[in-house]
Amino acid sequence: MSRTTERALALSATIVVPMALRFLSLRTVLAICDWWPAARHPLHAPHALAARVRRWLGRGRGPWASTCLTRSLVLYTMLRQHGHRPRFTVGVTGPEVRFSAHAWVSLGDTALGDPRGTADAYTHLLSHSA
Repeated sequence: MSRTTERALALSATIVVPMALRFLSLRTVLAICDWWPAARHPLHAPHALAARVRRWLGRGRGPWASTCLTRSLVLYTMLRQHGHRPRFTVGVTGPEVRFSAHAWVSLGDTALGDPRGTADAYTHLLSHSA
């Protein structure tokens, strides 16, 4: 995969995935993420990709909100594109009346893009791997 193709696919993921999330179910959006073209071998390090997603979506510009769900789905897509095998997870914490939800992506036991230990505070509600 050429560098130009890689960048074009990454940029299109930052547009397509958040837009799909606005109109489609999470299950359908995850199917789109899994359909995304993938390299046979890792092209970039996972932490570099997480930094790229934070940089590209961090300002909240465009037709989407820069939420943990949006960032995690884009990161999941980009990690798959680069030949990694990520796991997307949604978790909840707190009492039933005032719970808090969070989405994150991990490789193995390491959550990417969040401070260390953040994911440990959440009970897994949904987990998806390619």
